Amino acid sequence: MSGLVSRYRLEGPAQAAIAGVAAILLFWGLTGKYLWQDEAATAVLATRLLKFGRPLAYDGVNLVTIDMFDKDAGNWAGDPKAAVNHDVRKGQFRPDTAWTWHPWGLFAVAAVSFKALGQNTLAARLPFAMAGLGAVLLLFRLVRRYSGSLTMAALAALFLVFNPYWILHARQCRYYSLSSLFLVLTLLGYARWQWRGRGGAVAFVAAAWCWFQVDYGTVWPAFAVLFLGAFLADRHGWRRTAATGAALAAAIAPFFYYYALWGRTSVRPLPWKQVFFDNLFNMNEYMAPALVGLAAVGLLVWRWRSLAPAERRLVAVSCGIIAALPLWIPTVAYAPFLRYAIVAAPASALMTAWVVVRACGTRFARLAWPVAALLIVTPWASMPLTALRPHWRTPNPWFRAEFSALGASVFGHQPDPNRLVIEWLQRNAAPSDEILINYEDIPLMFYLPNPIRGGMSAFRVEDDARTPPRFLILRHSVTFVHWPIFLREAQRYQWAPVPLKAPDLIWGNNPDPTSQYRNPEQEPDLYIARRIGP
Repeated sequence: MSGLVSRYRLEGPAQAAIAGVAAILLFWGLTGKYLWQDEAATAVLATRLLKFGRPLAYDGVNLVTIDMFDKDAGNWAGDPKAAVNHDVRKGQFRPDTAWTWHPWGLFAVAAVSFKALGQNTLAARLPFAMAGLGAVLLLFRLVRRYSGSLTMAALAALFLVFNPYWILHARQCRYYSLSSLFLVLTLLGYARWQWRGRGGAVAFVAAAWCWFQVDYGTVWPAFAVLFLGAFLADRHGWRRTAATGAALAAAIAPFFYYYALWGRTSVRPLPWKQVFFDNLFNMNEYMAPALVGLAAVGLLVWRWRSLAPAERRLVAVSCGIIAALPLWIPTVAYAPFLRYAIVAAPASALMTAWVVVRACGTRFARLAWPVAALLIVTPWASMPLTALRPHWRTPNPWFRAEFSALGASVFGHQPDPNRLVIEWLQRNAAPSDEILINYEDIPLMFYLPNPIRGGMSAFRVEDDARTPPRFLILRHSVTFVHWPIFLREAQRYQWAPVPLKAPDLIWGNNPDPTSQYRNPEQEPDLYIARRIGP
């Protein structure tokens, strides 16, 4: 009895300590770098949601498009109306330019923050960082409730908190942390529904609907796993499961239609096989080692009858979600970016904590903490799949290199090209001056009142019907833009280079591992110039 009382006394301090560490990593230096391309797209569309009642891709001045190279976009570099119509045909947004490439939930969250705190970097990122903190605390509650183990709950939360790339993504003005939060809420609702808790089906449908509203990509393999688990567990009561599924489908259907998801196709510059193996490497290296997943399946099969029904079902669906993602992502995504999988990090943290605690058992329970520490700090369990390592990644056999990226991003003071360029333009450009830029055009739309030309869509690069561009910004590190069009326009005028020491990086604050291997202090300066003459 005294041991039980002692564990309950530890629960509050354990949650507080975990929340404190998570808060430091999520909120520290949140405004140190300006928004980069993807974050700025969320922020700009949120401001337009406030202004127009819809997240419009085109406000009559500046155009937001998806961040993928379109070989045909350059054909309309001088005709803004034709460019907008082209993007409508490509399915990026509706004919009224209402954005449909992402669901509107993330824009609504950012819009509420802008309404309360103003249009600034803190307001853009704060609600998403708060969602990350919520995901950590709710994961602790989920595991504690359905496993009965304080150690497992604490380790699950810690595996999430000390996942460097999950933290970096959760600090973004983007859907990542919201998707993780609603994944945990959906699992909580699912468990309540499956064990016939009061209002369980309603809670599950509500959480799943909200998850769809912030990330309508990851939800499908998760929904498939959850409903398959429900049918298999209650084959004689399948009508209850079918009714819940029908309610969720009915709630989602209008939005499924509005976003035109039935016709959504993925541009695939890379073969499916390559995206699969690169994504498998990402998940093995940065979420949960494949060895841990195999151990989880083995333990489930071996101890299925001895485990509590709630615990084994929760672990089983978590394993199912993690197993489904490597197949789903290369089917619907055009590149193996970690962002598409990292949203499921709470499920991998739950699975890993369960394996550690149950493998150690009661006899070797004290070993759970050092084993967990080794999994967090070292890449040893991930090494069997290092053959899939991308060419740009240099392995460290003793220490997870991503902690260096986390420290530099949260506590470091690396030069930020977007901030340096934008602050210079705020001092030197008139609001009506047009700015021509080949990439990272959307951050300028968020921080500046100026007309912005260019970007990956080459929007209005050659449209000089009103006025030629006053400023020119070129990132030579970018290879996936319409360079001939930008160079042709640049050669039409005389330019005076500006001696601004801003590193020529493709992305400013991209949290993906592919952007973390370059040191901004070692990069050449990007090109920024002022047009000479009238």
